[in-house]
Amino acid sequence: MVRDHGKVWLFFIYYWIIFGLSTYFGQFLPSEWRPSLSAAIFVIIMISLFVRGFNRSGLIISHVYAILIGLVSYGTFESFINEFDERIFYQVVLIGVIVFIFFGIIGYFLLKDISSWGRILFAGLLVLIFSSLLNFFIQLEWLAFGITVFGLLLYIGYTMYDFNRMKNKKYSNARVMGFNLFMDLLLIIKRILQLYRRFGNKR
Repeated sequence: MVRDHGKVWLFFIYYWIIFGLSTYFGQFLPSEWRPSLSAAIFVIIMISLFVRGFNRSGLIISHVYAILIGLVSYGTFESFINEFDERIFYQVVLIGVIVFIFFGIIGYFLLKDISSWGRILFAGLLVLIFSSLLNFFIQLEWLAFGITVFGLLLYIGYTMYDFNRMKNKKYSNARVMGFNLFMDLLLIIKRILQLYRRFGNKR
């Protein structure tokens, strides 16, 4: 079991640096390449779920994933800023960070042992992935909204779960835990951006 949480946070920052650099270089990526990269991200997710030995948080795959999602995210962030403004974007990002910290504190300090949540969260992840795939083809407004809310709640759950695993020393690899926390925060931010885009007042 790992006892040095400091290494976890170093890897957390490390993956954010990779993501940030990739997002910066995403501005030079032709827009017509983004759907292909998004498809590659989806393929990585699906393979990691159903192919034994292929782990999204593996040493090589986690770096590829962070780079790809960074490249694709530039278009998402740019679109949001153009629709609203840069100040609103950073405010929403800050809200995402606060949500991450708040529920992380709950998971670490207030919950005793929630390791049993793992299977429930995984089942929820499967529901999220397949409902997102379904809505890609049928394009239902109410389903898209439900997916956004469910995705936000799911990754809040994962945040509490991962912080709780740190508390109870139920992880063996600081890099993997750092990557998991990076993904928790990133996906919380993205879901909140989607909710704001739906209900926020455009400039």
